[in-house]
Amino acid sequence: MDKRFKTLSPIEQIQRKQQVLDMIELHPEWEIHKIAKFLRTELRLTLPEMAKITKIAPQTLQKMEQADSNPTLHSILKLLNAFGLNLVVKSIAQK
Repeated sequence: MDKRFKTLSPIEQIQRKQQVLDMIELHPEWEIHKIAKFLRTELRLTLPEMAKITKIAPQTLQKMEQADSNPTLHSILKLLNAFGLNLVVKSIAQK
């Protein structure tokens, strides 16, 4: 837990995680860099803590949070799956 914030109780942690996941589901238009940063900051995780949860190197996570990043599909899936999220690909209907 990021030391800049007050420690949350286990119940508060669960509630916060659910709020964060609900917010992400409400915004399917968000790009992966925004989701990565939102997950980490809203759950008050440091890069090393997020790396342990996702099994992604801290440097890779840091790059994923940048708008010009180009993460591999494998890294995206590891990030999303660690939080119970799925990647959905939608086709755009041609006019």
